[in-house]
Amino acid sequence: MVMNLLIGCVTVFITMGIQIAAVVYLLQYLFKVMSRTDNRNRSKGRTTYVISMMMTMLFVGHLVQVAVWALLFIQVGEFTDYATAFYHSMVNFSSLGYGDIVMSENRRLLGAIEASTGVLMFGLSAGAMLSIMSFLLTRNGLFKDQLDEVERHHQDQR
Repeated sequence: MVMNLLIGCVTVFITMGIQIAAVVYLLQYLFKVMSRTDNRNRSKGRTTYVISMMMTMLFVGHLVQVAVWALLFIQVGEFTDYATAFYHSMVNFSSLGYGDIVMSENRRLLGAIEASTGVLMFGLSAGAMLSIMSFLLTRNGLFKDQLDEVERHHQDQR
């Protein structure tokens, strides 16, 4: 059990590094795109493009993390083929937990650690998406009329 905790913790730190790198790369990309866009060039289409790229980068980050866990499962002898290890890893990482493929009793703690990591990484991605979307919508002035109307309604209710 101690060895599984140690292996799991090392893998968590590796996958955290991958996700943090994805978020940092995403922010660098966002600032680069936004610095090239002047006030006249802001549009819903541009914002949609940036949000789509953001979601793609975060999703690729998750896939890389799943791949790292799959490689670990092969390395510790739980699976012999990568496709099965990747599938099982994706099920664990997403906390779906089908149960159609189960790891041995000796290594099942690794699956629980991966599921916990997946929850944290999806939370980090959701927070990053919310922050960036708020920034984009506020910066671009999109939906300003609708937001002003909500604010007026809120003040009228007081």
